Amino acid sequence: MRTQKISFPGQQILCVFPEKQSDLAQAIFELHLNASSPVIVLIGGEIDKRQADVTQRAIQTVSKVAEDINAVVICGGTDMGVMSEIGQMRLQNHYKFPLVGIAPEDLVTWPGGPFGKKFLWWGRKRWPLMPHYSHFILVPGSQFGDESPWIVDAASILSKGHQSVTVLINGGEVSRKDIQLSLERSRPVIALSRTGRLADELSRQPNRHKLITVVPANSAQRIVEVVHEALTVNE
Repeated sequence: MRTQKISFPGQQILCVFPEKQSDLAQAIFELHLNASSPVIVLIGGEIDKRQADVTQRAIQTVSKVAEDINAVVICGGTDMGVMSEIGQMRLQNHYKFPLVGIAPEDLVTWPGGPFGKKFLWWGRKRWPLMPHYSHFILVPGSQFGDESPWIVDAASILSKGHQSVTVLINGGEVSRKDIQLSLERSRPVIALSRTGRLADELSRQPNRHKLITVVPANSAQRIVEVVHEALTVNE
């Protein structure tokens, strides 16, 4: 398993490249992360302009909770949508919570990285990594969603002795997979409605899974309460 410091303007970020999921605990050790922390798995994708304001405020709320309780946040790591916004919030507010980006190695790039922003031979673009994360884990995979099992495993490893929660903002088919894997691990899911797509779809389902809680994205206090509740239950 190789490690690399990725150079962004003004900073270097440590990145590991595990080859199989059994390497994940060692990868986390190589990143010098504390494998005993509350963990927030933040999932979602592109942000529609119609929901941009409420979505940004919701991500601000989630990031402040993470800072206040010293949680690790796991997200997709690319410079787009929800993944980008959480990095921007961390930078703008000078937050120090660990922000771990997990993405398929074959679909991302970075300054001096592979292929720049060119299209790959199978016609898919490499997405730039978001420079305001604290750590990256780049995993095998040729399509988004291949990283999902790694994300749920990383959350379990990092939250040993603590609790973890998945927070959904908007989201599509990859987020649907993330949620299913979270539920299989008995990890609660908080869907922030009014952010569009999957989150709003779940808000309209009367018979949701008992581990899924829907909270309006414009209700900051309720988001704080529900995230805190999920991360402190039975501790």
